[in-house]
Amino acid sequence: MLKWMWNEPKTIDRHRRSPFIFAAMLLAGLIITGCVSPPRVDTVASPVVTGKPVSMDTLFVVVSSSAGNLAAEKQLLSDSIISGLRQTEMFTLVTGDPADIGTSDGIKITADITAIKKVSDNAREWEGALAGRACIWVRVTVTDLKSGQPIEVFAAEGQSGESAFAGTTDEAIQQAVRPVVAEMLKLNAQSGQ
Repeated sequence: MLKWMWNEPKTIDRHRRSPFIFAAMLLAGLIITGCVSPPRVDTVASPVVTGKPVSMDTLFVVVSSSAGNLAAEKQLLSDSIISGLRQTEMFTLVTGDPADIGTSDGIKITADITAIKKVSDNAREWEGALAGRACIWVRVTVTDLKSGQPIEVFAAEGQSGESAFAGTTDEAIQQAVRPVVAEMLKLNAQSGQ
């Protein structure tokens, strides 16, 4: 009987601690799974609708937002698309300035920000994983520069964060630019056939 009495308090303490241990393990599991998920980039492309080859020498980039006043995000998206296309060295002129295009043949890339979930550096610093991931959804319309004929329409999504603790709106924008550049390279290859 004495042996049973000495074991009883240990059993009670173990049961009292188990909710805390379970909560700590659950929190650790949530943090770890947030750390291993990759950034998400989706592209949904419609087929190219041109009947004749299009000149891909000049690319004119225009960024708009139907998701509200996003001046900084629009500028970053425009700069990133232009920079990404220039880095490919596949196009003679890539610009966002209408004065640069003159009367040249080419295409117009209109990127419209349809939705955005922002995460700032400050929010990431103070809230960490609780700030979530930044996301941006962009609808891209490609038209002939001179005639305005539609060539292609597709959507691109960028999501930040290799981990729950990393990634801001800027990273999400960079992720959304990748499929835009890839789609322009694919269109360039198709028009050269």
